[in-house]
Amino acid sequence: MRKTIKVLSLPFAAMLVMAGCGEDNDEVKNPPAEENENQAETNSETGTDNNKKLPFTFKDFQLEVDYAGNDNEYEAEYDAMGDQTEASIDDQLNKHEVHNDEAMEELTPILEKLTFTKDSSDDEVIQDVTKAFNLKDDYEEFDLEVTYDDGTKKEYKVYNK
Repeated sequence: MRKTIKVLSLPFAAMLVMAGCGEDNDEVKNPPAEENENQAETNSETGTDNNKKLPFTFKDFQLEVDYAGNDNEYEAEYDAMGDQTEASIDDQLNKHEVHNDEAMEELTPILEKLTFTKDSSDDEVIQDVTKAFNLKDDYEEFDLEVTYDDGTKKEYKVYNK
C-alpha cells in the first residue's frame, strides 16, 4: 500500500511543479518611467498618489487585428492597471512573439507615437494605431480596447469581411 502511495505521489508532485512553471505571465520587470511632468498630487490623509502620471495617456491597451487566412493575426497588449505592468506582442504574420520586458521594449516607442485621446473620433484612433504599428489596411477585423488614465474605457471595432 505504501509503495502505491509513493508511486502515485511522485507524478502528482511533478504535475504541481510543472503547473506552477507553465504559467503564462507577461509581467514587465522594468516598466517605462512615469513622467515627472505635472507632479502627482498626494492625498494628505493616506499619503498615496491621487493622480499617478502614466507614461502614456492610457493604462490598458489591447489590440487585435485579424487578416484573411489562418494564423494571420496581430496582437499587442499593454496593461498597467495594478501594481504590475504586463506587455506582449503576438505577430503571427511575421512569426514574432515576445513577452514581458522584451515586449515592453518594442512597444514603448510605438505607444509613444500615439496621439489620440478619449475624445478622438473612432476613425482618428484607428488611423493613428494603424500608422504607429505599421499595420496593413486590408484587415478583416480591427479590435482595440483602451482604458484611459482617467478610467474611461472605449472600444474601437471595424469589420471588413
